[in-house]
Amino acid sequence: MKTAFVLALLLVFSLFSSNLVWAQTLPSNTSLTVEVLPAYSYRADDGTTVVLGEVVNHNSFPITNVKIGISFLGENDNTLEYKTGSTLLKVVPGNGKAPFSVSSTKPDPAITKIQTNVAGFISSSTRQQVLSINPGHLQIASQLSLSGTIKNGGTMTSSGTKIYLISYDAFQRVVAISNAEPIDIGPGTTASFSISSTPNLHAKSYKLVAESDNYQSTITDVTDVTAILPVIISGTLVADPQGNKYSTIPVGAPVKITSELRYLANQLNQAYVYYVQVKNFAGQVEFIGKYKGIFLGESDNASVTWNPTIDGPYFIETYVWDSDNIPLAPPGNIINVVLVKSQHS
Repeated sequence: MKTAFVLALLLVFSLFSSNLVWAQTLPSNTSLTVEVLPAYSYRADDGTTVVLGEVVNHNSFPITNVKIGISFLGENDNTLEYKTGSTLLKVVPGNGKAPFSVSSTKPDPAITKIQTNVAGFISSSTRQQVLSINPGHLQIASQLSLSGTIKNGGTMTSSGTKIYLISYDAFQRVVAISNAEPIDIGPGTTASFSISSTPNLHAKSYKLVAESDNYQSTITDVTDVTAILPVIISGTLVADPQGNKYSTIPVGAPVKITSELRYLANQLNQAYVYYVQVKNFAGQVEFIGKYKGIFLGESDNASVTWNPTIDGPYFIETYVWDSDNIPLAPPGNIINVVLVKSQHS
C-alpha cells in the first residue's frame, strides 16, 4: 500500500511536469549587458545536437551581429566541438530578446552537455517595429498548424518578411522554432501567413515575432491554442487471462486489463508506455502496472495484469505516455465498480 501510494504520487506529478532533455545545460553566460538565457538541447534524427535558446539585450539601444558560442561537451566536461551561431533576428531591440538555433557540425553520441556564451555583438540603428501580427488558431496534433495575418504599418514595402513561431516549455526555455515562408508586404497592407511543423511535446506556450529587411514586430503571444494528443484510449476490457469478462473477480485471481490504442500521427515507431492505475472507492491506490510498446501501425492493444489481494469495489484509470513521461493521450474513460470478492464471502 505504501509503495503504491508513492508510485501514485509520482504518476500524478509526472502528468503535470516535463522531463528535462538528455543534454544538460550549464549556467547561462552574461557578456557585459547581453545575456544568453538557459538553453534547451536535443539530438536530431541525423545524430547532430541542436541547441535552442534566446539572447536578451539588457541595453537601452539595439544591437546586431550577435554571436553565440556553443561548447559541445562530453561526460568529463571536455570540449568535443565549439561552434558559433547568430540570432534569427538580425537586430535585437533595446531591452528585447531574440531566439537562436545552433547545431553541431556532425553527429557525435559522446556529446552529453552544452555550454553557451556571448561571442560578440555591436550596436545597431533602430529597426522600426511597425509590423503587427494577428495570430489565428494554433492547433497541435501530429502536426502543429497556425495561420494568421500581418500588417505593415510603415511607409515602405516590408521586403523578405520572416515570421517565427517560438515554442517555450514550462521553464520558459525555447524548445522549438518554426517559420513561415518569407513574404513581401506593401506599405499599409495586410498579408496572410501559415506555419506548419512538428510540435515539441514539452511546449507550454507560444509567441510570434517578425522581421524584414527594414522593419520588425514586437513579440506577440499566441493564446488561441488547441492541443489534440496523438493517441486515443478506448475499449478497455477487464477479463481473465483467457479474455472472458469477470462478473465478480475472486481475490488473488489474475485480472487482465486491456485497452485499444489508436495512433493518429503519421510518424511510426513511436514508443509508448501504457499505465493502469487501480484505486479503491476511498481514492487510495491499490495497484499501478505498465506495459511498454511501440506503434508500428495505426493501432495497438496494450495489457497489464493485476492480482487483487483485498476484496471490495474498485475503479480503474488508464494513461498513455511517451518514454519521457509526456502524455500522448487524454486519460481513458474510468472503469467504475470493479467488484472483488473473497471466495468465502
